[in-house]
Amino acid sequence: MAGHRKNMSSDSFFSFAGTLSIHYRTLGQGPLPILFLHGFASSSTTWQELAELFPGEEYTLFLLDLKGFGLSAKPKDGAYSIEDQAELVKAFILDKEFRSLVLVGHSLGGAVALRVCIDAGMDGGAFRVDKLVLIDSAAYPQRLPKFFRKLRSPLGPLFLRLMPARMLVQGVLERVFFDKSAITAERFERYTSYFRGKGIAYALRATVKAIEPEAYAQIEESYRCLRLPVLIIWGAEDRNVRLSLGQRLQRDLSGSRLRVLEKCGHNPHEERPEETYSEISSFLRDR
Repeated sequence: MAGHRKNMSSDSFFSFAGTLSIHYRTLGQGPLPILFLHGFASSSTTWQELAELFPGEEYTLFLLDLKGFGLSAKPKDGAYSIEDQAELVKAFILDKEFRSLVLVGHSLGGAVALRVCIDAGMDGGAFRVDKLVLIDSAAYPQRLPKFFRKLRSPLGPLFLRLMPARMLVQGVLERVFFDKSAITAERFERYTSYFRGKGIAYALRATVKAIEPEAYAQIEESYRCLRLPVLIIWGAEDRNVRLSLGQRLQRDLSGSRLRVLEKCGHNPHEERPEETYSEISSFLRDR
């Protein structure tokens, strides 16, 4: 399968709100821009295997590090809500002067993508999202995983300081991946390095504290108003965001289609990149 393996990728930064340096990677030189938004406790590197499968002559991929994650700025300003991240994404889209694009969001990034699409329909046409891909997306209030609850507690900072990064990553990855063989040494080291990053502890806690039921309630009210093609991809064995929520999302988003990957966990794009690419590619080619 032709892909980005023969194409160069580049790392760049753009300035958000005048002072914050936001990191992104660009791959390919094709006419169709696709913007990828990662999930919680992750970064743009989560898309590595999937991104390599897209033909560089057809697509230009933009892999964004959300505020507080990856190589992006991690200010201690408390502004880490879904709405805050959506404002960043909209600023990026306008900075790149996209008139139209495809959005891909995973987990928390899916919630941000939904917010961006809702806002795009209300902002007078500054840009248009042609298609939306949601992968195991956060979309509704739910009981938070144990790791999230620990971060939100008053002892959250102590938990992050005392828990060895390798032990923390092992627990997170074993919950996220159904196929444990996908937890390669390279992936394990990548996530371990991420959890050791400067400022990440604050960003993790600030994000979790901003994930309130009211935040999803505001977005949820607008789901049925969205009028664009939506592909929903879900791992059947997702323990973080259950399949039942993906099925609910498919019902609430008119014109959406749901593709379930069997024997797959919360990160289909990492656990099953070829199947994930196949679903996205078919969706993008549909007119």
